[in-house]
Amino acid sequence: MKKLIAISGLLVIVVGFAGCYKQLHLEKTVVPAELRVVALDAPAPSQDEADLIIATHIKKASYLLSPRTAYAPYTFTLMIDGQRIKEDAKGVEEVESDMKEEKGKGIHYTLEKRFRLKPGHHELAVKTDYGKSPKVRIELMGGRIHTLKFEPVYGPRKVGLKKTFQQGLVDYKVYLDGSEIK
Repeated sequence: MKKLIAISGLLVIVVGFAGCYKQLHLEKTVVPAELRVVALDAPAPSQDEADLIIATHIKKASYLLSPRTAYAPYTFTLMIDGQRIKEDAKGVEEVESDMKEEKGKGIHYTLEKRFRLKPGHHELAVKTDYGKSPKVRIELMGGRIHTLKFEPVYGPRKVGLKKTFQQGLVDYKVYLDGSEIK
């Protein structure tokens, strides 16, 4: 009887681990049916759909203890209406930049992705290894291509210190079709 209980217990544990192992493969991010990735140069959507180009970038410093190279991708996580979509961006070594806060040697990562979804209200955010941008609520009009930009705000959280990308990301400024969202 003790052997039967021991074997039954062992069988339950093995089945439990097998179930967990199978679920790990199912955790891949799947883009929902009402949200499709389209090419950046795709034709304009119909009146029943709206296109949203999401653009963001970040510049990371490379330190001796945590070296970064342009070959190592950087992962951005886009959250669109509760759905997580992970995107890897390749880096470019950069010394000069148009942004004052991004001057200096580092790796610059840029993400630009175009999605086709239903017109109406949507909630979006971007997540990086620094944290998450505030959620923004936007309204998309059918038949149009909208652009949502997440511009990084760098610097220390203390007032008076110089703001540079080496200090890390503090927040994002978000723009929809050129107008800032607060």
